[in-house]
Amino acid sequence: MDTSYKSRVEKSSEFLNKHFKEPAPELCIVLGSGLGNAIPGIDSMASLKFSEIPGFKVTEVVGHASELRIGEISGPSNIDGKTTSRKIAFLRGRNHAYEGFSAGDVVHNVRAMIAWGVKGILLTNAAGCLETSWQLGDFMLIDDHINLSGLNPLSGVPGNGFGQRFCDMTRCYDPHWGQEFLTRAASLGVNLHSGIYAGVLGPSYETPAEIRMLKTLGAHAVGMSTVLEAIAARQMGARVVGLSCMTNYGAGLLGPETRLDHADVVHMGASVAKTMSELVLGTAVNLRFQ
Repeated sequence: MDTSYKSRVEKSSEFLNKHFKEPAPELCIVLGSGLGNAIPGIDSMASLKFSEIPGFKVTEVVGHASELRIGEISGPSNIDGKTTSRKIAFLRGRNHAYEGFSAGDVVHNVRAMIAWGVKGILLTNAAGCLETSWQLGDFMLIDDHINLSGLNPLSGVPGNGFGQRFCDMTRCYDPHWGQEFLTRAASLGVNLHSGIYAGVLGPSYETPAEIRMLKTLGAHAVGMSTVLEAIAARQMGARVVGLSCMTNYGAGLLGPETRLDHADVVHMGASVAKTMSELVLGTAVNLRFQ
C-alpha cells in the first residue's frame, strides 16, 4: 500500500509538535472567506505560515491568509458565569478543490491538526443563502450536508490509514455542540438558523436553475468548502461543528439582474466579524470533550 500521503500528514503533525513544544489545543477553528480577522488579537498569537509547515498547501484565494495561529481565548463559563479560557488553534484560511488541489490536499491541514492531537474541529465558511426570508449577515448552524462536489477524501490512497474507510455520516455534525451554539446565539440575540449545507466544487457561482435544484434537494445554503473537511475529521474520530455566514443570496433569488461577486462575499464576512467572534469564542470556551 502506498503510504506517502499518510506519511506527509504525519510529518506535518510531527513538525507542529516539535515547533510548539507543547500538547496540541483540543479545538481547532477553520476560518473561511472574509472571516480571518474575526478573532480579536489573532495577529498577536503564535503563528506559522502554511508555507513553513511541511506538507501544508498554500491557497491564493482572496480572504484566506494561509497561516496557523494559536492562542488563549477567554469568555464567560456556562456553569458559573466566571471568566474561563481555552487554548485554540486557528487555521486562517483553507484549500479548495477548485484551485486544483486534490481531495487529499484539501483536507490535509485538518488531518494534520487531528494527528497532532486536536479533538474537535469548528468549520466556518461564507455561504450563499437559499432562503430569502433570512437576512445577509445571519448565521446558519450546519445540521447536515449534501456533497455535490464529486469528491470524497476517503477515496484512493489518501483515504487509507486514518480510520474506517466506510465512515458513518449519520451524525457528522455534533448535535450537542450545535445546541451550545444555539443557546449562545439566543443569549446574544444573534440570528442563528439551522439547516443543510450543499457543498459544490466551484469556482463559478451556481446558475439560477442549479439554485432551484438545491432548494428542491432541501439545502438552505451552498458553498465550495467544508464538506470534505468534515468527512475527513469524522473518519479520524474528531468532533465536528459547522457554522456558515450568509454572505449573498443564490443566483436568481433576487431577480435576473442581481450579479454575484467574490469581493462582496469577503466584505460581508468582514462586516459581521464582531458578531461572529462573540458567538464563536463565547461558545468555544464552553465546549466539552467528554
